[in-house]
Amino acid sequence: MDTDEHLERRKAWARAFTPAALKEYHPMIAARAGQLVYALGQQDGEVDIAKWLNYFSYDAMSDMAFGGGSELLRDGDVNNVWHVLDHSFPAATFTSHVPWLGPYLGCVPFIAAAQAHLASYCNNLTLGRLERGSYYKDLFHYLSEEDRPGNPQPSLSQLVDDGVLAVIAGADTTSSALTSIFYCLLTNPDACQKLQAEIDQFYPPGEDPCDIKHHLNMHYLTAVINEGMRVWPPVPSGFQRLVPHNSGGATLGSTFVPAGTAVSLHSYSIFHDPRNFSPRTSDFWPERWLLATGRMSREDAGLAPDAPFAHNDAAFAPFSHGPMNCVGKNLAMQEMRVVLCAVLQKYKLQPRAGWDPRSYAVGYRDFFVTTRPPVPVLLRTRC
Repeated sequence: MDTDEHLERRKAWARAFTPAALKEYHPMIAARAGQLVYALGQQDGEVDIAKWLNYFSYDAMSDMAFGGGSELLRDGDVNNVWHVLDHSFPAATFTSHVPWLGPYLGCVPFIAAAQAHLASYCNNLTLGRLERGSYYKDLFHYLSEEDRPGNPQPSLSQLVDDGVLAVIAGADTTSSALTSIFYCLLTNPDACQKLQAEIDQFYPPGEDPCDIKHHLNMHYLTAVINEGMRVWPPVPSGFQRLVPHNSGGATLGSTFVPAGTAVSLHSYSIFHDPRNFSPRTSDFWPERWLLATGRMSREDAGLAPDAPFAHNDAAFAPFSHGPMNCVGKNLAMQEMRVVLCAVLQKYKLQPRAGWDPRSYAVGYRDFFVTTRPPVPVLLRTRC
């Protein structure tokens, strides 16, 4: 909440997400993506891909944050961590609107137990990581000032808090975005075929789909990711900000907002506003991103020459804006590109017979981050 403290605490995070640091993380991401592909291939019949994407993102973030310690892809959720995370979001969302109530709710037994379970788990991972040091430059290499040996190490409580933050902010949002993207591809087979054709072009059989060398040239892949986050934003209600208490208030457009007021820009509403994105405002239509950048003609996009078209890049901010935006944006994009290429190079996706796609919208709940319903798929190995 304190801007100066935030900016000071953010410095270590900023060092942890430079291009050089991201290059250090890539082998971890690639290994977990390969493990995900293998684990999916070991399942018989129907697969809830949402669950496996949760496991991937948590394992990958634990590798990057703590140098390891989580094996959900191998063992399942034996420590009940993901279950606790998923069920703690409603209470966390409530207290974000009445933050003064948080310390009191922490005294309620079942809420306190959930908090203690997650804190204990992250505390053990943090202690283990600090005792053994770093085998490679993971996130804690920067958060614990190991990259600057002359600086004092932050307190254990701060490192545990940062570990919890890394898991929630880094794992849940990425798995949410990936789950929604796979849902969109499952329910839009033409888009899925186009994406697989692009993957086949850059990563034909025998090529390593986890190698990132082609990613920035895969424009349809980027369009699919952007469109998935536009239609199903991982943080639908947006990021909360506070008008400073000593500011005298602020005027937003024609509206005066008093000092001390909490404000957020509702991402879902902005992304689904036809003034920003049209036509097919609420549809999954990746072509809009290629059309907006001149990489696709109206004809190829299926848009009449005289049809109105709106595409407001400034309105698309799934990672927020400004000095308090998501510092891990580039890591999240890298993870999503690697997973989509790895899974779709290997498998065809088919919806389970009798599954109602409308159940996803019904079960997609906004608790700052989202809770998602199962996405049952049948996977077939591609020839």
